[in-house]
Amino acid sequence: MGTLRILLALCVAYGHLTKLPSFPSSDVAVQSFFVISGFYMALVLNEKYGPGSYWLFISNRVLRLWPAYAVVLILSLAVADNWRSIFALNWFDVAFFIGSQILIVGQDLYLFLFVSDGTLAFTAHYTEASTPLYTLAPIPQAWTLGLEIYFYLLAPFLVRRGPLFIAAMVAASLALRMLLQGAFGLSGEPWSFRFFPSEFALFMAGSLGYYVYAPKHRAQRTLAKTLLSVAALLLFLALAINRWDGMWRLASLSVLGLVIVSTPNLFSATKDIPWDKYLGELSYPIYVCHFLCGWMLMPSTLAVAYAALLLSVAMSIALYHLIDRPIDNWRQARLRRNGGTMAVGRLLPSV
Repeated sequence: MGTLRILLALCVAYGHLTKLPSFPSSDVAVQSFFVISGFYMALVLNEKYGPGSYWLFISNRVLRLWPAYAVVLILSLAVADNWRSIFALNWFDVAFFIGSQILIVGQDLYLFLFVSDGTLAFTAHYTEASTPLYTLAPIPQAWTLGLEIYFYLLAPFLVRRGPLFIAAMVAASLALRMLLQGAFGLSGEPWSFRFFPSEFALFMAGSLGYYVYAPKHRAQRTLAKTLLSVAALLLFLALAINRWDGMWRLASLSVLGLVIVSTPNLFSATKDIPWDKYLGELSYPIYVCHFLCGWMLMPSTLAVAYAALLLSVAMSIALYHLIDRPIDNWRQARLRRNGGTMAVGRLLPSV
């Protein structure tokens, strides 16, 4: 599983730094991360966090994301200059921008806002706006972290309720996606993979995969397998309809479908492999720091873009050893003190 995660992170970084098509496409790689996140959160909430542990779970999730993010944010603010024009806006918009940068949540709204006459205005399609707010973000890809946090806030109430309930959540999210497109014409960017209620189906499909894997839910495994296969097919069709750009899109979505159905078996096969786990640990720092490496080198040629990609890997190793691993040791100690189960925790990549 760790190898898959780092490959997906490199895929996203490659697409952003080189401006060349990646396979799978960057958006599908991000959506694959959502699926994997759904699987891991269902796993830890069912087997690692007991009743009454909601705030421990949420605080541990924040500690997983925020420290490395904060370091990259500080460095990005020092290196990049795109964000400085935000101070030309009114005080309320400046406060929103600063607050969302610090808290992470709210950055997904950047895809629905643009700068107009010294203030922020709504846009249904940011590609048609002259100055979308996301172009001023020092960590442009951090909008996905906001979606992750929204899922974390909901997951404890949802992922313990069995495969039928989770499958119903997948269906509801997909129905909303198609309603937005069919009734209101809201498809393509940013609706095709940046709107949380629509992306929610991907997280829940990953959570459904947990019931295929989990030994203690063996009685539900056949039902969960069937529902997971149906969910993968429906997601493939809905995402293809939601944004169509040729056969390359179908090929990328085939990878997403494969991730959905294979995650349970892949985790089972790789959970005891130390080097695979280590590679997985590098996926988040690569994801969060690669734009910073781009700001630092300002790639003007393909060779410089590849250098930025290598720098991202090197920086991710430093972030993991200096920031993520010490914080993770503290997170796990907090869980032990509160009676959490560590048998699963030893197998998991800092979740």
